[in-house]
Amino acid sequence: MPVDPANYLTLSAMITPALFMTANGSLIISTSNRMSRVVDRVRVLLELNDKLCRGGTDLDFVSERRQHTLEQIRHLEWRSDRIRNALTMLYAAFASFVGTSLTLAIDVFFKNALAALPTALAILGVCLLLRASLNLILEARRALQTNREEIQFYRELQERRMIQGRCAV
Repeated sequence: MPVDPANYLTLSAMITPALFMTANGSLIISTSNRMSRVVDRVRVLLELNDKLCRGGTDLDFVSERRQHTLEQIRHLEWRSDRIRNALTMLYAAFASFVGTSLTLAIDVFFKNALAALPTALAILGVCLLLRASLNLILEARRALQTNREEIQFYRELQERRMIQGRCAV
């Protein structure tokens, strides 16, 4: 039985979207981990803010801490929106790459009648991947910005304690 070289070409063409799926899957995993860290941090800050409101802590500068935690929660809410958008786009890109691979295989049966569809799906997937990456860049920048704000807040508390003589050098 002779082997049709077109079958090998089709299989070769189907590998390219599979590479995109692998890279995309890695991004989905790391982005999901980022979302988990944001969710955990929100829960910690909400609990701290709740304790500060009820007087359930012996921390000093309660009013300032409450204000700071509310600001941090606001940043985390913005970050979670960026991550949610990125995850949605990453999953859509993944589906697009699967669709690309599938339509390449189906196109063989239809004698190249779907030629534009696999290409369009691949372009869509790459565009979604780009848009997701831009969202993740914004989220990462905000994460580092809020980290600097937390460090600055801590330093300000330390300085106030030192001025009041409540903190040893």
